[in-house]
Amino acid sequence: MKNITYPIYTLLALLFVSCIGTNKTELTSIKVNFSDITPINQSEGKIVNLETTENSLLYDICNFNAWQDTLVVQSRSFLYAFASDGTFIGSISRKGQAGNEYLSISNVFFEDGTVGLYDFNKGTVSRFNLKGQLLSSRKCDIADQDIRPFHVFPWKDGYIALNSYGGEAADRKTLCFLNKELNGGTPITGRSLQNGFSIADGIFVDDQDQVLYWEMMCDTLFTVHDNSLVPLYAIDFGEHALPGYVAKKDVYGRIDYVNKSEKEGLLFAGMARYYQRKDNMIYFSCISPENGILLCRYDENEGTARLFAVDFDNQPYTTAPFFLIKDNLVYWEIRNENDPTLNQSLFVMDLNCLK
Repeated sequence: MKNITYPIYTLLALLFVSCIGTNKTELTSIKVNFSDITPINQSEGKIVNLETTENSLLYDICNFNAWQDTLVVQSRSFLYAFASDGTFIGSISRKGQAGNEYLSISNVFFEDGTVGLYDFNKGTVSRFNLKGQLLSSRKCDIADQDIRPFHVFPWKDGYIALNSYGGEAADRKTLCFLNKELNGGTPITGRSLQNGFSIADGIFVDDQDQVLYWEMMCDTLFTVHDNSLVPLYAIDFGEHALPGYVAKKDVYGRIDYVNKSEKEGLLFAGMARYYQRKDNMIYFSCISPENGILLCRYDENEGTARLFAVDFDNQPYTTAPFFLIKDNLVYWEIRNENDPTLNQSLFVMDLNCLK
């Protein structure tokens, strides 16, 4: 039987708090109004159940892509391929010491039907086809101590990377640019790492090579402009935001505060994740004060935000934080509350449902 746990949900059931060194008054706020949620009827989309077998067990969905008739799912240290109807196809590589295997998955990315995998322990960027065959592997060999990539994503003619934390004595910039050969790079100015707390979905690059970057427990969405990491928007959860004095705590103190407060039954909102931009719209998922997972769409032209929730018509499904917008479709992770041993499913709908 599959042992399903969601420690990231407990850990991340947190509010955004002001980023140190960021002046919120200079930013446009994305105001999130939890009193006005637009329902999406289940009939407006379809449910794709990802087949549960001994070889395809999922903990949660960390990353995902759809390419023609194949769905690729990363679940922590596993990479699986499913058919478009959810039938399990097989694994894409596996953990191991061989040249076509990985020691760890720091993050994955997708390009034209291939799966890219950055292995921090090996320091390699590898690419696989959808059948799991290794296409290429390149070692990240950079002598500069200010450039130690932890997560790596294609960007322009090379890569953009989140640095690994170098300790309190180091002033290591948060992001850096890597060349295509992975033997040189340049720090991106504007912000330095404050701790080693990070997750792999903190960077999004759109079709125009525009970057969105965010940090856990930070109410500021950043972008890269003129080789500098700069604030773009402040997320305003209003009365449901954490008290301001919590912002003065370090990340671990904030986690401790929220975990203790949850036990006392206090209502929170936040955990905005999986930021994506398409056609002057910014999308992200977040937790409502009642602990439901919602999608938010922010119209950059109008300056307005809307929240959306799926009405499953008494079926035992609940939405999870992960979602992906691809080819005008939205793939939203859902779970079966009646049987936690089953793999997650996907609620697939047209992007027009988020209007």
